[in-house]
Amino acid sequence: MTKEQNPYGFALPDDPRHRDRLAELGAIAGSLVHELKNPLGAIALNIDLLLEAQRQGRSDEAKTEVRLKRIQAGTQHLQDIVQAFLSFARPGKPDLDRVDIGKLLQQIADEQRELLAADHIGLFLHLAEDLSAVPGDTSQLRSVFLNIILNARDALRDDPRKQERRVIIAARNRAQGIRVVIANNGPPLSSSAAAHLFDPFFSAKDGGTGLGLAIVARLVELHHGRVTASSNPDQGVSFTIELPTTLGPAKPRTELPAPDARAFPPEVK
Repeated sequence: MTKEQNPYGFALPDDPRHRDRLAELGAIAGSLVHELKNPLGAIALNIDLLLEAQRQGRSDEAKTEVRLKRIQAGTQHLQDIVQAFLSFARPGKPDLDRVDIGKLLQQIADEQRELLAADHIGLFLHLAEDLSAVPGDTSQLRSVFLNIILNARDALRDDPRKQERRVIIAARNRAQGIRVVIANNGPPLSSSAAAHLFDPFFSAKDGGTGLGLAIVARLVELHHGRVTASSNPDQGVSFTIELPTTLGPAKPRTELPAPDARAFPPEVK
């Protein structure tokens, strides 16, 4: 690029991936500004009301407390948006380790089971005994699974239908990788929500930052995997995370159950 073509004096990255990343961040900058406007507007309005009441000598403790709480809530919302955006824009290179996905999912389930039960949601695990280990960042993969589980909790908690509420986590080996499915029997996604589910700043729920699932997609991408979502009226919503691995079973062979003879055809027995 000549000076006439780039009069600003800075060098543009030659790597197409970097250019695409800059273009993507530039495209969502407008959405970020839009998201920040609402809490900033609420904070500014309530500050103006407090100042006006003080100037006129109209001190009302109840109204003052309400306005201060609105300012506090708006400030927290701003912090949530900024932190979520930073997590999306700069997720950090994974610190690779040998991750026992079965153990990680069991830990998350143990941590969340009581919280889900408080909302009358049952949590069920179906993990393959010989589930392979995965080269990955434990903290980032925890964020992936936990974010999806918490989204399921929100969907089920807000579901007005009378039914048994369930979150099911299943993990199985597949060719050169593993597959984790996290499903809930909450309301199905609208066609619009399904199409934009992993887009930055898209949220199907009130008060969300719209970055949770975008961060999930980014972290899975950093692990060279893929995440998809499916929905139908009868079975709710399910997320499928596929992660590549060639590490073999996470558990030592001595800890794995012996093969069931009934699983083999007669000529192999």
